[in-house]
Amino acid sequence: MMKPLLLVAAILGLGGCQSLASYDPLGRDVASPLPDACQWSAQGDAEARVRATADALETQGYRIEQTEVALGLVSAERAKAQPGLGAVDRPPWGRSGFWGYYGMGSRHGYSLGYSQRFGGDPVRLQRISVVAAEGVVRVTRDSRVVDANGYLIDARPDNSAAFCAALHDDIDARMREGSSS
Repeated sequence: MMKPLLLVAAILGLGGCQSLASYDPLGRDVASPLPDACQWSAQGDAEARVRATADALETQGYRIEQTEVALGLVSAERAKAQPGLGAVDRPPWGRSGFWGYYGMGSRHGYSLGYSQRFGGDPVRLQRISVVAAEGVVRVTRDSRVVDANGYLIDARPDNSAAFCAALHDDIDARMREGSSS
């Protein structure tokens, strides 16, 4: 009598784990659209728009990764140190810092090891893509915070209406400036 109840409990328990949806922190929720300020109608020459977009992003400290005039694409990235964000919950052994890494193990014998690496502050990586397709310019931005060892601390879409509106104004001003000269 006990074995069938245990089997049923195990099946229900494992079935419950399967029914939980996993969350992708880097994925944009397709059901929630971009803010209105992050999309506007494409005006003017495509080459001038790509050039103005690249200049506007470089002014904000972004490094241009790729441009493609035919697609109206500009992708860029910037990195900024985030002092103080390195205090994350991790086991004290195997963590970098002043005391380094310690290890002891056995595969085909015994070994003892020590490695010293002086870590740095976590870095916030912001990636942005500006695409003009079908007569509409769309801006998408995401943000990741990664520690010196590559441990992902935070990741999320970072599409703010204020950022997009300021970028749109800067691009338009640069295009007007370019067309008047």
